[in-house]
Amino acid sequence: MQIAQGDEVPVVCDGGGVRTGKVGKQFLLSGDPASPGNFKFGLFHQYGDFYSPRHRHNFCQFRVQIEGLCQYGLSGKMEPGTIGYFPEGAYYGPQGPDAGDTYTATLQFGGPSGSGLLTPEQSAAAKKELLKTGFFKEGVFHRNPDVPGKRNMDGFEAVWEQINGRTLVYPEPQYATPVMMHPDNYQWMPATETGVEEKVLGIFTDCQIPCALYRVQPDAAFTAHGRGIFMVMSGHGAVEGDTFRRFTSVYLDTGETTKFAADQVSEILLLGMPDVAAIRSYAPVEVSIEAPAPV
Repeated sequence: MQIAQGDEVPVVCDGGGVRTGKVGKQFLLSGDPASPGNFKFGLFHQYGDFYSPRHRHNFCQFRVQIEGLCQYGLSGKMEPGTIGYFPEGAYYGPQGPDAGDTYTATLQFGGPSGSGLLTPEQSAAAKKELLKTGFFKEGVFHRNPDVPGKRNMDGFEAVWEQINGRTLVYPEPQYATPVMMHPDNYQWMPATETGVEEKVLGIFTDCQIPCALYRVQPDAAFTAHGRGIFMVMSGHGAVEGDTFRRFTSVYLDTGETTKFAADQVSEILLLGMPDVAAIRSYAPVEVSIEAPAPV
């Protein structure tokens, strides 16, 4: 279990990413880099000069739009309150500077393919090495003419291949595009606990990755369980002997539970992740089929 208070984590602005523009980052929670279920979760401020080309990843994401409008080209847009599930292997974007300043909660995590997730430290070190042989512009890595290799490639892809020393093979997407969810259009339904209602927004992939919103009445308690991030969207109360408030975020691993005891109406968002044991090995399974015996 991990707990972070979003309003206590400072905003750090750096140019360490592979996209264009300034991003303010508040990293709140993270996983095990060696695990196929590695994850990172935080709050991100994208400013008016941010640009990301149309691209894809070998991991999954949830994005929660808090402020501003995020345009993703033909993939859709995210207004405040929209929650997006971005499946591994599926293209999205581009995201251009016309979006203006935005504020988004983002969870990136290893998905069903078992490809895992790079850490910010790994990515920064790989970018530093790549800058010795080329340059990044508008989210694309351009190799110098005298350096062998592909001339132009997506920045994330270049970083991944620099770290792993092999060509990145993307998993086949289980969804063709990101899935945009609008919680205001869902009805509150009774949950199993008294004083708690829920909106089940979606359950994704063969690993059954859940996304749901819970509303807890004053003097009621919500029991959180299952692997994922539980982020307080509004309200106040207590969790694990600490105060919860807007952007308090809790990570629970498989088999862990905790209680959110509310003293005012509170809404808590679950951004689920697959049970690590359920994530398939990235290496394809070889199936041996015996020839039929002669008749």
